Amino acid sequence: MSNSNTSGQDHLPEQWKTALERDRSQAALYADPAPERRAGRMLAAFVLTGLCFLALPGTLLGVWNLISIAQQHSTSAASVSWIQAHGQAQLFGWVGTFILGISMYVLPKIQKRSLKTFGTAWAVWALWTVGVAGRWWVGVSPHGWRVPLVLSGLLELAAFVLAIYVLVSGKSESSKEKTPRRKPSDLGSWLGIFGFASLGLALLVNLKITWSLAESAPLPVYPPVADRSFLLIALWGFTVPVAWGYSTRFVTVFLGLEQPVHRAALGLCAAITATVVCALARQFLLADLLALILTGVAIWALRVFRPSARPPKLLAVYRRYPAFVRIAYGWLVVGAIVGLTADILPTQTGLGGASRHAVTVGFLATLIFAIGPRILPAFLNGRQLYSSRLMAASLWVLNFGCLLRVSSEAIAYSMGGRAWAVLPVSALLELTAVVVFVVNLGMTLKQPMPAWFGPEGVNAKLPLYWYVTSFPKTRPILIHSGLKTLARAKALPRSLSLGDAMAADGASVERVLAELRAFFSRIQPRRAGRV
Repeated sequence: MSNSNTSGQDHLPEQWKTALERDRSQAALYADPAPERRAGRMLAAFVLTGLCFLALPGTLLGVWNLISIAQQHSTSAASVSWIQAHGQAQLFGWVGTFILGISMYVLPKIQKRSLKTFGTAWAVWALWTVGVAGRWWVGVSPHGWRVPLVLSGLLELAAFVLAIYVLVSGKSESSKEKTPRRKPSDLGSWLGIFGFASLGLALLVNLKITWSLAESAPLPVYPPVADRSFLLIALWGFTVPVAWGYSTRFVTVFLGLEQPVHRAALGLCAAITATVVCALARQFLLADLLALILTGVAIWALRVFRPSARPPKLLAVYRRYPAFVRIAYGWLVVGAIVGLTADILPTQTGLGGASRHAVTVGFLATLIFAIGPRILPAFLNGRQLYSSRLMAASLWVLNFGCLLRVSSEAIAYSMGGRAWAVLPVSALLELTAVVVFVVNLGMTLKQPMPAWFGPEGVNAKLPLYWYVTSFPKTRPILIHSGLKTLARAKALPRSLSLGDAMAADGASVERVLAELRAFFSRIQPRRAGRV
């Protein structure tokens, strides 16, 4: 609630003073829109950062590496440190950044708790961004790398600790007192808990590796066995289970699926734990076998391939995106099977990379490309997706590129031949899909926040605070229209109506309402679906 010292109220009109006193003596009659605006800005920062990691150090560096390998028909043609830098930029820089931002935005709402620690959330963004960017930079420019490498691991771990603090702190929206938390009973919550626990473990493993390298290694290159252990934990312990957890909420709702099998939570979380333990123990065959079993059980529990019980939600997005959600889960099955096959046939060197690509690009990227344009615009202060056609193009091109990559990598690395020529094509196709996806979301963010009510809804009874806080661009319009006190007031009363504010400054009611209605006419939604 907005407050002001008595000494600072002397210059205010009587209507403003009365409203400020009323704010102090009684609760507001409507929800404060300011926290939602701040949460939207915070999420936008995570989304834009993730898109930057996806496009530049992630995909672009990966394309460069793959073209070098294909030209020389040798996996040693690309720097191992570059390949690892590309992998971390994709896994933590893009997917990890998206997960952290979305989690800090969504989970407090699901828990019916208000997000108040915005400063801490911004600290998470800063620490995570600098840590992941530092890890990427060390990989591509290994000069004086020892301290920056360890520092990047410390920053990522610090960001994780603060993110957990943000997620577990906060007050119930219905009470100023902290309410006791009930033990979660749904599948999505348990997958999220075990997923984030695995992220913490993965970051500790990462920090241990960086410390060991800084002490004695000649280059910032993770040893193959340690790197594989770390990637298994990060993939099958963190990103994949968290993707399943969010699928219980978003995929179920948007595809109109039956409710997930919540009783599967215990078995799935036990298998996730066993997979992580096997990865730590470097029992990779057993870990990959468990990953395949996990995949089958998760798909059964999520009912992804079952017919929709209700019509899917298709408004303002590509109408065939539900099919791509199911294709994503098909890629996950492929990745798990190929990964297990790589353990059984270790001489077929291309299978391991093909498996990881099927999981990271086929599953994770396709799932994000399909669901992200459906949920992110709504989260970002009610915006609309810029183009459903660009959404369609990104999904089709990404999956065609992934199909070429997974099939040709397994052949080229093991048997050579013409498959080498297919690898650069697959890389360029995936890069194209990424650029289209980034442009689509970037243009979505660039659009002004639409007004989901008509200009006729503008009236003098609504609070001035609501207009200015929900739509900040109305402030200069109102000041220019005659609300001079708004320009100099330090605090904005929540209970002051627009009509009282106009009366306080002697502003023309007709002029102010006409200017506001003209503004809201310019920001009407482009598509049907107004509520």
